[in-house]
Amino acid sequence: MTAEGTVANQFVKQSHELGHLLYWHKHGSVSIQIRQDKTLRWLLINDTLQSVVERNHPENLLFPHLQQLARLWHLYTPPNKVLELGLGAGAIRDYLHTTYPECDVLSVDNNPDIIRCYKRYFSGDHTCAVACMDVDDVLTNDNQYDWIILDLFSELDAPLFLFQHQFYQQLRACLRPGGKLFINFLAEHESQLKQVTHLVITNFGKKPHIEQVPLYANHIIVVSR
Repeated sequence: MTAEGTVANQFVKQSHELGHLLYWHKHGSVSIQIRQDKTLRWLLINDTLQSVVERNHPENLLFPHLQQLARLWHLYTPPNKVLELGLGAGAIRDYLHTTYPECDVLSVDNNPDIIRCYKRYFSGDHTCAVACMDVDDVLTNDNQYDWIILDLFSELDAPLFLFQHQFYQQLRACLRPGGKLFINFLAEHESQLKQVTHLVITNFGKKPHIEQVPLYANHIIVVSR
């Protein structure tokens, strides 16, 4: 752990070898592992660390980009209704439930194995609001949210829909007036960040706030409806 309370880079690089294996499953080209040591439990997809939680305090955020997101969240009015796209090990929803206990959080992931792993290894509440759905399906209903948080795992490159106008039109429609969209964007190339920024400006009619996560390729993008 670093002085800031985040997992060290060395842990991120070696996480597929550390601790002991609790669960392993492969379907097609996707393999999922759950590993743990005395204090941490973590989720890997294709040997890439996707999420890590502190076993006794799952509400603690251990990735630098999540701590940076949390600092931004505290600048805004507490939400009543949040949509999280991308579940992982549930670090975001655990933090939101602890920080905003009155808030309704719906977490969506399109991989049923991830959801099963979350409920078995990371959540004590098996009736929690977690849905197995494609992004397009959840964004085409009539629900509106105070916040939409986009933190999707992609092993090599950003999902294709992040570069499509329709996706941002749907996101905007699902936000209440004044609602906030938060994107954790892993930019492999500067041109990708410029493209996403252009799409946000075009569909939201305003320039987003963008912060780079120090020492990482992550960028936090925030825009209001």
